[in-house]
Amino acid sequence: MYKIIAALFIIVSVTRGEDYYEILGISRSAGQDEIRKAFKKLAIVHHPDKNSDDPDAHDKFVRLTTAYETLKDNDLRKKYDLYGEDGLNNSHKKQTYHSWSYYQNSFIYDDDEHVINLERSDYYESVVNSDSSWFVNFYSPMCSHCHHLAPTWKEVAKLLDGVVKIAAVNCEYNSQLCHQVGIRAYPTLLYFQKNSQHGEHYRGEKTQEAITRFALDGLNSHVPEISESQWELFLRGKNIVQRPMLIFICGDQQNCFTSDERLIVAATFDKLIDVRVFVCKSGNCHDKMSYNVHAVYLPIYNASSWEPIFLDNISNINTLIERLLDQLPSPQELLDNDFEHIRKTKSNVAWLVCFYIGDTANLRDLNLQMKKFSASGVNLGKMNCGRNGQLCSKLGINRYPIWGMLKPGGAFELNHGKNINNDIIKFVQISVKATNVWALSAEETLSILQRNHADEVWFLDWFSPWCPPCIQFLSELRRASLEFDASVIRFGTIDCTVHNTLCHQYNIQYYPTAMLINGSNTHQFTLPKTAANVIQFINEKRNPSVIELTSENFYHKLAKKKSKVIWIVDYFAPWCGPCQRLAPEWMAVAKSLSSLSFVNVASVDCEAEASLCASQGVRSYPNIRMYPLGSEGLNTIALYNGQRDSLSILTWITTFFPKKIHDLNSSDYQKLLNSKHIWLVDFYLPQCWHCQKMEPEFAIAAQLLEKVKFGRINCNFYAHECAHIKVFPTLMLYNSKQKKQNRYDGIKISAATAEVIKDEILEIINSHTKHDEL
Repeated sequence: MYKIIAALFIIVSVTRGEDYYEILGISRSAGQDEIRKAFKKLAIVHHPDKNSDDPDAHDKFVRLTTAYETLKDNDLRKKYDLYGEDGLNNSHKKQTYHSWSYYQNSFIYDDDEHVINLERSDYYESVVNSDSSWFVNFYSPMCSHCHHLAPTWKEVAKLLDGVVKIAAVNCEYNSQLCHQVGIRAYPTLLYFQKNSQHGEHYRGEKTQEAITRFALDGLNSHVPEISESQWELFLRGKNIVQRPMLIFICGDQQNCFTSDERLIVAATFDKLIDVRVFVCKSGNCHDKMSYNVHAVYLPIYNASSWEPIFLDNISNINTLIERLLDQLPSPQELLDNDFEHIRKTKSNVAWLVCFYIGDTANLRDLNLQMKKFSASGVNLGKMNCGRNGQLCSKLGINRYPIWGMLKPGGAFELNHGKNINNDIIKFVQISVKATNVWALSAEETLSILQRNHADEVWFLDWFSPWCPPCIQFLSELRRASLEFDASVIRFGTIDCTVHNTLCHQYNIQYYPTAMLINGSNTHQFTLPKTAANVIQFINEKRNPSVIELTSENFYHKLAKKKSKVIWIVDYFAPWCGPCQRLAPEWMAVAKSLSSLSFVNVASVDCEAEASLCASQGVRSYPNIRMYPLGSEGLNTIALYNGQRDSLSILTWITTFFPKKIHDLNSSDYQKLLNSKHIWLVDFYLPQCWHCQKMEPEFAIAAQLLEKVKFGRINCNFYAHECAHIKVFPTLMLYNSKQKKQNRYDGIKISAATAEVIKDEILEIINSHTKHDEL
């Protein structure tokens, strides 16, 4: 989160010399690509290896690398922006640096316009389950083979531009992603077909021809050949269906494009233009055209005015693609009343609108760029903000060009990423689905905050486009919004660079700041900024499992606590990092224990309830305390000092439950096989992680099922009794009423949550009861 304290940066600059942004020569809104490129240019110029006559070269370069290492790490960058270098403390190691040649060659693809540089969020959002085919190169700048491959990879990217997305992941700077994907050697090339979750390893030759062939074969596509009769019909405008058509002309005397080139055109205009090929065997196809014609473009048939377009004298495939782009309809020029009409009608069609200013010489390039988005399934429009300034101002547009999505249902939001095709396409793909995310005006925001829409629940995100964590959170917010209908909750975003006065009025000091507005109640969202946490937070506030204690109810509930109930309380502060990380784990603990009537899970906000926490001697956060069974009021307290994950906390809590689980030995086990009681036995290994995960769920289930006896067998000690167990943990239900073929027969129970265990056992018991009655 970013705090707006302009004076802080001045102080840092004076006390420490140049600040990190000044050292790299970048703005505070710089993205990761810009940071890397700036560092590379400076590193190869100012490296001590190239400045041996400067006695301060080493210190200067260490300062340069320190600035870079800090700003390229989002967490360190956040701390630096908030508190300067003093806020970093020991969170970054003492900087060292590599040789000059390393910096010269480490950023292999940063300057290439065709290779897409991916990071963790890009990879999962763009590549996995994508509507496009992707070829991803996982590399390390320390790998010589990676450097040898680089020129070839760039050529492949240029050749397949618009056909297959060619990308690269620097595994030195994205080690976590590469580890998750399972990259063990460099370079590793993975090819993802459309809508694929897993990539196919490329193990062929590292040549342009071989890699390109593999990528094109992976498209699983071909260009159909048409017959002579079809050719005649097409030329007369018959048989044209939903889309325009391109027919390649091939023959003995014809300079025909290759099959690969035809495939490239078909893939480039996928869903826009149907591509066919006609082999002119008899030569009579040239009655209507010259031998210089390489292809024929057939627009959608129009009875009043229609004619085929003969594409002749085309030197290469790129020229053909440009000519085809010229044929596609230009994006519609919108006026302010057009925009408002589309928005008010709330149609089911989405619009991608490019906002620009002036009659620029680049308008043709802009049109061509927009036409490439035609296959995204949205309408294309453009708006000149010089002529429609009032609407553009209302929409919060303050830079040009900028792209916005007008969604089905009337919601609208802007793309705050880069104006490159891949980033725009990524924005379109998620934004068109996130119909429940609205970019709010100042008037709309005030109406929500002043409770003029008391019947609506809103999750608000206050952000700034120059703040990298804000841009990341916008993507997470869109994903979270997909889980909720607008009738339940709406998601709104407020750009504080546009609505600066409003943000100051409501004391927004950090970016991003998020909150849930529900009638007269406002709940600050302080969890880590992920979609999963947003979903969990909203569900928790709608149906609370954690009891919120205040000075008004604390003493009534806890001072009068009865001996037959347990209270577990988390004393926290919203600004405390460990508290924020604990919050989703604490909700998970409460959900797991919600079925036990004698257990209460609660929390106390020690910033809002400072005097209450002081009266209880709470001096550090988070502070987890249990008021156990057998004690009344606040007389007995158990403090938790273990790991702050839900499994560890649950395991600790269940040790305070009434003992209902028997640790079985060989003799006990033999007796239960012939017992008249119903037994549920957990066969486990202490070192097995899944067994450890099952332990608290098993303990909770034991409290829920009064008529069942629970036991555990440690299979490290009792291997003979566990000989029939193949997987750990295994839960077996033994019922004396079931017929046995051998002494080890039992019913296997799903080793899941306590609720699943309970439901499955009750179903078995009830079915046996009905059978006995019959």
